Amino acid sequence: MAGHVNSPVVLSEAPVFRRKFSSVYDALVHGELGDELKNLFSDSQDADWETIAGYEIHAIDATPNERMAAETLADRGVLKAQQKDPVRYGHKYSWLVRLVQSGTSWVAPEDIERIGTATTDTKVAAQQVKELAGHNPRPKVITADSRYRDKHFLGAFAGLENTYALVRLQNNQKLSQEPAPKPEGSRGAPCKHGADFQLTDISREPDASQEFYLGRQKVRVRVWHKLHFKRLVKVVGSVVCVEFLKKDGTPRYKRPLWLFWTGPEEVAPSDLCRMYLWRFAIEHLFRFLKQHMGLNCNRSSNLDSLHRWMWIVALAYWQLLLMRDTVKPNRPAWHPHKKDGQDKPLTPAQVQRSAQVFLLLSGSPAPNTRPAGKGCGRQKGYHPIPRKRFEVVFKTKKTQHPPKNC
Repeated sequence: MAGHVNSPVVLSEAPVFRRKFSSVYDALVHGELGDELKNLFSDSQDADWETIAGYEIHAIDATPNERMAAETLADRGVLKAQQKDPVRYGHKYSWLVRLVQSGTSWVAPEDIERIGTATTDTKVAAQQVKELAGHNPRPKVITADSRYRDKHFLGAFAGLENTYALVRLQNNQKLSQEPAPKPEGSRGAPCKHGADFQLTDISREPDASQEFYLGRQKVRVRVWHKLHFKRLVKVVGSVVCVEFLKKDGTPRYKRPLWLFWTGPEEVAPSDLCRMYLWRFAIEHLFRFLKQHMGLNCNRSSNLDSLHRWMWIVALAYWQLLLMRDTVKPNRPAWHPHKKDGQDKPLTPAQVQRSAQVFLLLSGSPAPNTRPAGKGCGRQKGYHPIPRKRFEVVFKTKKTQHPPKNC
């Protein structure tokens, strides 16, 4: 394992690397990743990994790879930003992960897909969820933020078994209740929608309510069943309201946390709250991969090279995950070592500090490298063709700008 990764070629300086530095880029351009890799991730999961109410907890989200000046990079789009932030261009990648241990940032990457400009985050995520359900029959919950509350993502759960969604809602969301039964003898199709269910003005009593403590924080969770979106009648679920309370019982924050749950109504409200709050571990994953493992450091204009680099980083993280209970701890002296009288679990960064020694002592099943001689290099008089330039793709426009002259 390398230390701070600021480019792919830095990996060649690690003691465990036994080839020439040029082979790093050769592998990224010409390497192959088998289709069985996703099944391997599913089979490598430990049965002791934490679950909630008998469900495996997964999270899905997209992370950007900003490439502002990469004019030779195809299919660049406008990245999502806050209203006052400057416009950014680049690619986005959708990550699907399994959450491993609550109270820590450990996750297990399961699938990575680039989100092209011809599709959307939710469409790519829906396909990833369908593929996960196809090779993992175990009961599971997919948690996601409010970006995934549309018909493309939630509609994917209509035909899935043992796979449920728990997504965040906007505070002003409007849903529909069950319609009243059709009177006997009346003509026409039955109504699909009942009375409106507006989150800002709820008059209906909750079907379930529970107060509990998360550590020292008191939480109140209320649930309303049998609700659906008007554009998605087939997916009937529950609305969950999560409120964090002060000592006097009043809400700590101005607005509560609203969730939509597509699973069984018997799941306890406290378990639904814990499922979603655990989702934020994927945000810690993105930060760690970008700051410590060079997730966005490959600046190639080759789309295959960029995609393989994402998978290589995910595989390296998997190595850290699998060796976290085996490596010898090498915490800095100023890091806390104990919690409630027990050793604190190692973080991904702390395992990375000890990974190099562990790998050198463990050895490698791969045979030793053999010298291949000196390459011929470019032929005399060779002049590379200038790379093609691409304009940024704006989804609001129906047509794409023609490429610039090379």
